[in-house]
Amino acid sequence: MGVCNNCGNQISDGQLTCPVCGAYTGAGAQANNQAPQQNMYNQQGMYNQAPQQNMYNQQGMYNQAPQQNMYNQQGMYNQAPQQPQPELGMKWFHFVIYFQLFVSTLVGLWNGFQLLTGRIYGEDADQVYSFFSGLKGVDTIIGICYVALGIFSLVTRFMLADFKKSGPAMYIGMQVAGLVVLIAYIASVTSIVDGLSEYISSSNYGSLATSIVMLICNIVYFKKRKHLFNR
Repeated sequence: MGVCNNCGNQISDGQLTCPVCGAYTGAGAQANNQAPQQNMYNQQGMYNQAPQQNMYNQQGMYNQAPQQNMYNQQGMYNQAPQQPQPELGMKWFHFVIYFQLFVSTLVGLWNGFQLLTGRIYGEDADQVYSFFSGLKGVDTIIGICYVALGIFSLVTRFMLADFKKSGPAMYIGMQVAGLVVLIAYIASVTSIVDGLSEYISSSNYGSLATSIVMLICNIVYFKKRKHLFNR
């Protein structure tokens, strides 16, 4: 309900003229005034919201896309320089486990047998031992060492073949022990008497020099392949 501005009588909502005085109430104008305001409000709301949402989406796309692209490029940049390590050759390793260590086992057992039985001196063994006291004891100790080296070579072979962590260290240790035994044998025999130097063949000195060179080479070789022996 409303009130007429002219006579003050009550009039129904939306009625254009007063039923008492016939004056124009202006309700239609009021409705017309409200509609444009609401329309303008809606247009302004749409105008205010649409650009903001569009700008937000554009900014979000603008902010996210470069970051994601930059992240992918950085990831690719970090991963690209990584290259697989070159494959290391294993021919010498196969030679060691399939030939050298078996031969070392046989040579160690053979040298130990000769020293323990005195066959290294041939038919003169009894005369040599009777003339040079203490020589038989030296040959016995060195002979036992050679037998132990022969057995140790066989054990080392299986450790290397199974890629055990201790395999390379055992192989290097075996070579060092062989050098020590050979040097001890040569030094012991020559210190007893110079006349026995004829029984120490030149091959022993050649074996000594070869063993030193091989020891150095094997240390470098197995150091580069240490990561392969991880069992």
